[in-house]
Amino acid sequence: MESINIHTASLILHHAVDEQKTDQYALHCHNFYEVFYFIGGEVSYLVEGRKYVPEPHSILLIAPHVFHGVKIESDIPYERISLHFVPSFLPPEHQSVLLSPFHVANCSSGIYYTDNSNTIIYPYFKQLMDARFADEAIRELTLRVRLEALLSQILMSNYSLKGVSDISSSTVSVSRIITYLNDHIADSIRLDDLSANFFISKHHLNKMFRRATGTTIGNYVTHKRIVMAQNLMLQGQSANCAATAVGFHDYSSFYRAYKKVLGHAPSDKHTPIPLN
Repeated sequence: MESINIHTASLILHHAVDEQKTDQYALHCHNFYEVFYFIGGEVSYLVEGRKYVPEPHSILLIAPHVFHGVKIESDIPYERISLHFVPSFLPPEHQSVLLSPFHVANCSSGIYYTDNSNTIIYPYFKQLMDARFADEAIRELTLRVRLEALLSQILMSNYSLKGVSDISSSTVSVSRIITYLNDHIADSIRLDDLSANFFISKHHLNKMFRRATGTTIGNYVTHKRIVMAQNLMLQGQSANCAATAVGFHDYSSFYRAYKKVLGHAPSDKHTPIPLN
């Protein structure tokens, strides 16, 4: 199948197939909203420590700053559509309601939905993909209108599409830890304090967190802080002020972490949207 890519300053759509199994989750977080549409294959998806094993023709909604990643479980062709967009691409008066399903607190079914054999959501993706053929003068408008239509349909489907996830008791425990980390992301976070707060030994805490999320507590915190700092810089703050605001105590450690996570220096005006 031919890969389909649409890439603008505000939106990226990527439709592709991979046929190579991966050994671990490609974990990351970013400043963009993402709609992940799974078409076929054998994969598992981690979102903030919660594991999803998607059925064909299902979607996951990923909000900004949410730690997530996919693992390809076999060599069966893995086909998907990933859509990333910035909230400012939507009309200001519609942003709050259209983006509400991405935030679990406002969503009755969670962030995972099945699509009844591609009859409900997929046609909206097809319209978005077809927008690449639009005349350049109206392409941006066409993408915006069709994105609104997709998000409106997701909003309507919020109460009718069934969500299913694989949630173990250890994942529930890790979810409490993740909530704590997000609430204290800019504070000094020490493993000893976490161990005492959750009455879990440091060894078991590390083991449980890695098993549930695919990464370490330290790596999780670093990624979250870097993406938050990037967002502050996009809003006009200096790199030094952004680093301090998200919990880095010296600029050199922030600089090294920024380059490791994002692949470029804080001074580079580069804000890539990753393709899952």
